[in-house]
Amino acid sequence: MSDYNFLAGLPDDRLYTPAIKRHSLYKIQIHNYYVNLFSTAMRKTWPQRAYLGLYSGAGRARVEETDEIVETTALSAVRVQYPFTKYIFVDNDPNCIDALKRRAGPLLGRRDLTLLLEDANSAGEKIIEAMPRYSPTHKLLSFCFIDPFSARLDFDLIRTLGTRYQMDFLIVLMLGRDVRTNFRQYLSDPSDTRIASLIDDPRWREEWTAKGHGSHRLIRFILEKFDEAMTRIGYRAARPDDAHPIRVVGRNVFLYSLVFYSKSPLGQKFWHVTRRGADPQIPLDI
Repeated sequence: MSDYNFLAGLPDDRLYTPAIKRHSLYKIQIHNYYVNLFSTAMRKTWPQRAYLGLYSGAGRARVEETDEIVETTALSAVRVQYPFTKYIFVDNDPNCIDALKRRAGPLLGRRDLTLLLEDANSAGEKIIEAMPRYSPTHKLLSFCFIDPFSARLDFDLIRTLGTRYQMDFLIVLMLGRDVRTNFRQYLSDPSDTRIASLIDDPRWREEWTAKGHGSHRLIRFILEKFDEAMTRIGYRAARPDDAHPIRVVGRNVFLYSLVFYSKSPLGQKFWHVTRRGADPQIPLDI
Protein backbone atom coordinates (compact mmCIF):
# COMPACT_ATOMS: atom_id res chain seq x y z
CA MET A 1 0.00 0.00 0.00
CA SER A 2 1.36 3.42 -0.91
CA ASP A 3 1.94 5.90 1.93
CA TYR A 4 0.96 8.86 -0.26
CA ASN A 5 0.08 11.74 2.09
CA PHE A 6 -0.76 9.24 4.76
CA LEU A 7 0.18 9.86 8.41
CA ALA A 8 0.39 6.62 10.35
CA GLY A 9 2.00 5.42 13.55
CA LEU A 10 0.93 8.58 15.35
CA PRO A 11 1.27 9.00 19.12
CA ASP A 12 -1.83 8.92 21.29
CA ASP A 13 -2.95 12.53 21.82
CA ARG A 14 -5.56 11.32 24.36
CA LEU A 15 -8.45 12.75 22.35
CA TYR A 16 -11.32 10.59 21.16
CA THR A 17 -9.98 8.06 18.63
CA PRO A 18 -12.56 5.63 17.20
CA ALA A 19 -11.60 2.24 15.80
CA ILE A 20 -11.52 1.39 12.10
CA LYS A 21 -10.78 -1.76 10.14
CA ARG A 22 -7.69 -2.09 8.00
CA HIS A 23 -9.66 -1.87 4.76
CA SER A 24 -10.55 1.74 5.63
CA LEU A 25 -6.94 2.69 4.90
CA TYR A 26 -7.59 2.16 1.19
CA LYS A 27 -10.54 4.54 1.35
CA ILE A 28 -8.43 7.18 3.11
CA GLN A 29 -5.63 6.74 0.60
CA ILE A 30 -7.92 7.17 -2.42
CA HIS A 31 -9.58 10.21 -0.84
CA ASN A 32 -6.21 11.80 -0.09
CA TYR A 33 -4.87 11.23 -3.58
CA TYR A 34 -7.88 12.93 -5.17
CA VAL A 35 -8.00 15.84 -2.72
CA ASN A 36 -4.34 16.61 -3.38
CA LEU A 37 -4.93 16.63 -7.14
CA PHE A 38 -8.03 18.79 -6.77
CA SER A 39 -6.57 21.33 -4.35
CA THR A 40 -3.34 21.71 -6.33
CA ALA A 41 -4.91 22.07 -9.77
CA MET A 42 -7.76 24.38 -8.78
CA ARG A 43 -5.94 26.85 -6.54
CA LYS A 44 -5.16 29.42 -9.27
CA THR A 45 -8.46 29.42 -11.17
CA TRP A 46 -10.94 29.29 -8.25
CA PRO A 47 -10.48 31.99 -5.58
CA GLN A 48 -12.81 30.11 -3.22
CA ARG A 49 -12.54 26.38 -2.63
CA ALA A 50 -14.71 24.65 -0.06
CA TYR A 51 -14.21 21.18 1.39
CA LEU A 52 -17.20 19.38 2.92
CA GLY A 53 -16.70 16.27 5.04
CA LEU A 54 -20.01 14.60 5.90
CA TYR A 55 -19.79 11.90 8.57
CA SER A 56 -16.38 13.43 9.14
CA GLY A 57 -15.21 11.38 12.11
CA ALA A 58 -12.66 12.56 14.65
CA GLY A 59 -9.67 13.18 12.39
CA ARG A 60 -7.77 10.20 13.76
CA ALA A 61 -8.59 6.53 14.21
CA ARG A 62 -7.06 3.39 15.65
CA VAL A 63 -6.68 0.44 13.27
CA GLU A 64 -8.17 -2.58 15.03
CA GLU A 65 -5.88 -5.16 13.50
CA THR A 66 -2.62 -3.34 14.36
CA ASP A 67 -3.56 -0.87 17.14
CA GLU A 68 -1.85 1.79 15.02
CA ILE A 69 -3.18 5.36 15.13
CA VAL A 70 -3.66 6.97 11.72
CA GLU A 71 -4.92 10.27 10.42
CA THR A 72 -8.27 10.03 8.63
CA THR A 73 -9.82 12.02 5.80
CA ALA A 74 -10.82 15.20 7.62
CA LEU A 75 -7.33 16.05 8.86
CA SER A 76 -5.80 14.83 5.60
CA ALA A 77 -7.89 17.44 3.77
CA VAL A 78 -6.68 20.11 6.17
CA ARG A 79 -3.03 19.14 5.63
CA VAL A 80 -2.97 19.43 1.83
CA GLN A 81 -0.17 21.56 0.43
CA TYR A 82 -2.66 24.08 -0.97
CA PRO A 83 -5.48 24.21 1.60
CA PHE A 84 -9.10 24.92 0.83
CA THR A 85 -10.39 28.37 1.78
CA LYS A 86 -13.35 26.90 3.68
CA TYR A 87 -13.83 23.65 5.59
CA ILE A 88 -17.18 22.27 6.76
CA PHE A 89 -17.31 19.09 8.82
CA VAL A 90 -20.55 17.38 9.81
CA ASP A 91 -20.97 14.50 12.27
CA ASN A 92 -23.71 13.49 14.70
CA ASP A 93 -21.27 12.20 17.32
CA PRO A 94 -20.29 14.97 19.79
CA ASN A 95 -17.09 13.08 20.64
CA CYS A 96 -16.01 13.23 16.98
CA ILE A 97 -16.84 16.91 16.61
CA ASP A 98 -15.00 17.84 19.80
CA ALA A 99 -11.89 15.83 18.92
CA LEU A 100 -11.83 17.11 15.34
CA LYS A 101 -12.15 20.70 16.52
CA ARG A 102 -9.18 20.27 18.85
CA ARG A 103 -7.08 18.57 16.19
CA ALA A 104 -7.96 20.72 13.18
CA GLY A 105 -7.96 24.13 14.85
CA PRO A 106 -4.17 24.43 15.33
CA LEU A 107 -3.55 23.26 11.76
CA LEU A 108 -5.96 25.69 10.12
CA GLY A 109 -4.81 28.94 11.67
CA ARG A 110 -7.03 31.69 10.29
CA ARG A 111 -8.67 29.56 7.63
CA ASP A 112 -12.43 29.32 7.83
CA LEU A 113 -13.77 26.26 9.67
CA THR A 114 -17.35 25.24 10.51
CA LEU A 115 -18.19 22.13 12.51
CA LEU A 116 -21.81 20.97 12.64
CA LEU A 117 -23.09 18.50 15.23
CA GLU A 118 -25.86 17.17 13.00
CA ASP A 119 -27.17 14.14 11.17
CA ALA A 120 -25.82 14.83 7.70
CA ASN A 121 -29.09 13.76 6.09
CA SER A 122 -30.92 16.66 7.72
CA ALA A 123 -28.09 19.20 7.72
CA GLY A 124 -28.63 20.65 4.24
CA GLU A 125 -29.88 24.09 5.35
CA LYS A 126 -27.11 24.54 7.92
CA ILE A 127 -24.49 23.51 5.38
CA ILE A 128 -25.83 26.12 2.96
CA GLU A 129 -25.70 28.75 5.71
CA ALA A 130 -22.06 27.88 6.33
CA MET A 131 -21.00 27.85 2.67
CA PRO A 132 -19.12 30.88 1.32
CA ARG A 133 -21.03 33.41 -0.75
CA TYR A 134 -20.05 33.50 -4.40
CA SER A 135 -20.60 35.53 -7.56
CA PRO A 136 -19.50 35.46 -11.22
CA THR A 137 -16.44 37.48 -10.23
CA HIS A 138 -15.72 35.59 -6.99
CA LYS A 139 -16.27 31.98 -7.94
CA LEU A 140 -16.62 29.00 -5.63
CA LEU A 141 -15.65 25.39 -6.32
CA SER A 142 -16.37 22.69 -3.76
CA PHE A 143 -15.52 19.09 -3.02
CA CYS A 144 -17.76 16.94 -0.85
CA PHE A 145 -16.77 13.62 0.72
CA ILE A 146 -19.69 11.59 2.11
CA ASP A 147 -18.70 8.65 4.29
CA PRO A 148 -21.77 7.10 6.01
CA PHE A 149 -21.75 3.94 8.11
CA SER A 150 -24.73 2.46 6.27
CA ALA A 151 -26.86 2.94 3.15
CA ARG A 152 -29.08 5.35 5.05
CA LEU A 153 -28.12 8.26 2.82
CA ASP A 154 -30.86 10.56 1.55
CA PHE A 155 -30.32 11.59 -2.07
CA ASP A 156 -32.17 14.84 -1.31
CA LEU A 157 -29.03 16.02 0.49
CA ILE A 158 -26.92 15.43 -2.61
CA ARG A 159 -29.53 17.14 -4.78
CA THR A 160 -29.66 20.16 -2.44
CA LEU A 161 -25.91 20.67 -2.63
CA GLY A 162 -25.27 19.51 -6.18
CA THR A 163 -27.87 21.73 -7.82
CA ARG A 164 -26.86 24.82 -5.87
CA TYR A 165 -23.07 24.65 -6.12
CA GLN A 166 -20.29 23.70 -8.50
CA MET A 167 -19.37 20.66 -6.43
CA ASP A 168 -17.61 17.35 -6.96
CA PHE A 169 -18.70 14.36 -4.89
CA LEU A 170 -16.80 11.33 -3.60
CA ILE A 171 -19.35 9.07 -1.92
CA VAL A 172 -19.15 5.82 0.01
CA LEU A 173 -22.08 3.60 -1.00
CA MET A 174 -22.57 0.82 1.55
CA LEU A 175 -23.69 -1.73 -1.01
CA GLY A 176 -22.11 -4.82 0.50
CA ARG A 177 -22.12 -4.32 4.23
CA ASP A 178 -25.68 -2.95 4.23
CA VAL A 179 -27.59 -3.32 0.94
CA ARG A 180 -26.48 -6.84 0.00
CA THR A 181 -26.64 -8.09 3.58
CA ASN A 182 -30.15 -6.78 4.24
CA PHE A 183 -31.59 -6.81 0.72
CA ARG A 184 -34.32 -9.39 1.34
CA GLN A 185 -35.67 -7.27 4.15
CA TYR A 186 -35.57 -4.06 2.09
CA LEU A 187 -37.22 -5.78 -0.89
CA SER A 188 -40.04 -7.43 1.06
CA ASP A 189 -40.98 -4.46 3.25
CA PRO A 190 -42.72 -1.73 1.21
CA SER A 191 -42.52 0.64 4.16
CA ASP A 192 -38.73 0.54 4.16
CA THR A 193 -37.42 3.53 2.20
CA ARG A 194 -33.66 3.09 2.64
CA ILE A 195 -32.88 2.06 -0.95
CA ALA A 196 -35.54 4.35 -2.43
CA SER A 197 -34.00 7.35 -0.64
CA LEU A 198 -30.49 6.37 -1.67
CA ILE A 199 -31.18 6.03 -5.39
CA ASP A 200 -34.02 8.57 -5.59
CA ASP A 201 -36.53 6.08 -6.95
CA PRO A 202 -39.57 4.99 -4.88
CA ARG A 203 -40.53 2.46 -7.60
CA TRP A 204 -37.25 0.55 -7.61
CA ARG A 205 -38.89 -2.68 -6.38
CA GLU A 206 -41.16 -2.81 -9.42
CA GLU A 207 -38.22 -2.38 -11.79
CA TRP A 208 -36.13 -4.98 -9.96
CA THR A 209 -38.97 -7.51 -10.06
CA ALA A 210 -39.95 -6.77 -13.66
CA LYS A 211 -36.39 -7.31 -14.91
CA GLY A 212 -36.08 -10.56 -12.99
CA HIS A 213 -32.64 -9.71 -11.68
CA GLY A 214 -30.74 -12.30 -9.69
CA SER A 215 -28.68 -11.49 -6.62
CA HIS A 216 -25.51 -11.38 -8.74
CA ARG A 217 -26.89 -8.22 -10.41
CA LEU A 218 -27.77 -6.37 -7.21
CA ILE A 219 -24.67 -4.19 -6.84
CA ARG A 220 -24.65 -3.26 -10.52
CA PHE A 221 -28.38 -2.45 -10.37
CA ILE A 222 -27.97 -0.04 -7.43
CA LEU A 223 -24.93 1.61 -9.01
CA GLU A 224 -26.81 2.14 -12.27
CA LYS A 225 -29.84 3.60 -10.47
CA PHE A 226 -27.62 5.92 -8.44
CA ASP A 227 -25.88 7.01 -11.63
CA GLU A 228 -29.25 7.83 -13.20
CA ALA A 229 -30.12 9.97 -10.20
CA MET A 230 -26.84 11.88 -10.44
CA THR A 231 -27.23 12.54 -14.16
CA ARG A 232 -30.73 13.92 -13.52
CA ILE A 233 -29.20 16.71 -11.42
CA GLY A 234 -26.59 17.60 -14.02
CA TYR A 235 -23.64 15.33 -13.30
CA ARG A 236 -21.68 13.47 -15.94
CA ALA A 237 -22.57 9.79 -16.20
CA ALA A 238 -20.05 7.39 -14.74
CA ARG A 239 -18.45 4.65 -16.80
CA PRO A 240 -19.57 1.12 -15.90
CA ASP A 241 -16.33 0.39 -14.05
CA ASP A 242 -15.84 3.80 -12.43
CA ALA A 243 -17.04 2.67 -9.00
CA HIS A 244 -14.09 1.61 -6.86
CA PRO A 245 -14.86 -1.46 -4.72
CA ILE A 246 -13.39 -1.93 -1.26
CA ARG A 247 -13.16 -5.42 0.21
CA VAL A 248 -12.01 -7.02 3.44
CA VAL A 249 -8.21 -7.14 3.39
CA GLY A 250 -7.02 -10.60 2.43
CA ARG A 251 -10.52 -11.89 1.65
CA ASN A 252 -12.89 -11.64 -1.31
CA VAL A 253 -15.68 -10.02 0.72
CA PHE A 254 -17.12 -6.89 -0.88
CA LEU A 255 -17.94 -4.09 1.59
CA TYR A 256 -18.69 -0.88 -0.26
CA SER A 257 -18.08 1.19 -3.38
CA LEU A 258 -16.45 4.57 -3.73
CA VAL A 259 -18.23 6.54 -6.44
CA PHE A 260 -17.16 9.87 -7.87
CA TYR A 261 -19.23 12.52 -9.70
CA SER A 262 -18.35 15.83 -11.30
CA LYS A 263 -19.98 18.19 -13.76
CA SER A 264 -16.59 18.71 -15.39
CA PRO A 265 -14.62 16.33 -17.61
CA LEU A 266 -11.51 17.49 -15.73
CA GLY A 267 -12.95 16.14 -12.49
CA GLN A 268 -13.55 12.77 -14.10
CA LYS A 269 -9.99 12.82 -15.46
CA PHE A 270 -8.68 13.43 -11.93
CA TRP A 271 -10.72 10.45 -10.69
CA HIS A 272 -9.27 8.15 -13.33
CA VAL A 273 -5.76 9.38 -12.46
CA THR A 274 -6.51 8.77 -8.79
CA ARG A 275 -7.61 5.20 -9.38
CA ARG A 276 -4.49 4.48 -11.37
CA GLY A 277 -2.19 6.30 -8.96
CA ALA A 278 -3.51 4.99 -5.68
CA ASP A 279 -2.40 1.43 -5.00
CA PRO A 280 -5.43 -0.73 -6.00
CA GLN A 281 -6.67 -3.30 -3.52
CA ILE A 282 -8.36 -5.63 -5.97
CA PRO A 283 -9.34 -5.88 -9.65
CA LEU A 284 -11.76 -3.15 -10.65
CA ASP A 285 -14.65 -5.36 -11.73
CA ILE A 286 -17.51 -6.29 -9.40
